[in-house]
Amino acid sequence: MAERVLWAFSPDRKSVLVVADPGGVENEPVPNGFFFGDEARGFQTQMDSVWDVAPSPDWKWIGFGRAYTVVAGGGTGTDLLTDVSRRTSIDTATLRAGSFPASGMSLARAVAQPGVIHIPDNPRVQAAADSSAPRLFPVARGWRVRWTTDGSTLALGNSPARAVDNEPSQTWSALDPATGAQHGTLPSSAKLADVKFTGGPTLDRSLPIDMNQSPAIQIQRGNQTFSIQSERGVITLVETTPAAANKAAPRVVGAGIALAATVGGRYIIALAPRAKPDPNEIAIEAVVYTVTW
Repeated sequence: MAERVLWAFSPDRKSVLVVADPGGVENEPVPNGFFFGDEARGFQTQMDSVWDVAPSPDWKWIGFGRAYTVVAGGGTGTDLLTDVSRRTSIDTATLRAGSFPASGMSLARAVAQPGVIHIPDNPRVQAAADSSAPRLFPVARGWRVRWTTDGSTLALGNSPARAVDNEPSQTWSALDPATGAQHGTLPSSAKLADVKFTGGPTLDRSLPIDMNQSPAIQIQRGNQTFSIQSERGVITLVETTPAAANKAAPRVVGAGIALAATVGGRYIIALAPRAKPDPNEIAIEAVVYTVTW
């Protein structure tokens, strides 16, 4: 199984959204995982089993479509349908109607459930844990998710027409993230925000990746500047502050090679040797190192 690594930064580069996007045999739909980190607010979260994820234009909300399998590959699976109904608070009839083919080689079917995460201004206050907890809505839709340009509405894409991992949505409904109210269509005046993701290396057993070194990344923390260097398979922080009398000693971040980082270097996207190697998988995985200063 191959996996793409993608990331997007907020305009000030203080927040980052990283997506691990695996693809199945024949490019069948496979759920993704994501990591979000905001070094200005000191907030981070991650989630597996999502079809899609997108930050709001102001980067204060994360919208996602949670992935569930409702029919197993053999074509049976009322047990899965009942379990998903219990977990999502969506009745089985709605789940059946909203399900879509999840494989071109079996009878597997899946559904999407939309959700949001609100990024707290101060994660340390007592109420922050509740306000930033993932909130899921009892709706069987969200194969693709986008935000309107004003950030007021989460757009939910219709189910895929084909069992293809990168199949786009053709129609959109509107969800108010504050109230949970859903409308069958978006207002005609609504425009969808376009998030620009950077595509990293594709992780595939047939594609070799040089894990010895990668280009240095320059960051700044206050009045200090640093270079994130990847040499001989080790990622190191090296201070480069001009005319500094006493530079900090080089600091080892971890194994692997760095791909990108937030402006202050708190979050470093990297490729690293897999913690638990599997002979059937590539020995490299995408990671996000959190640097505490």
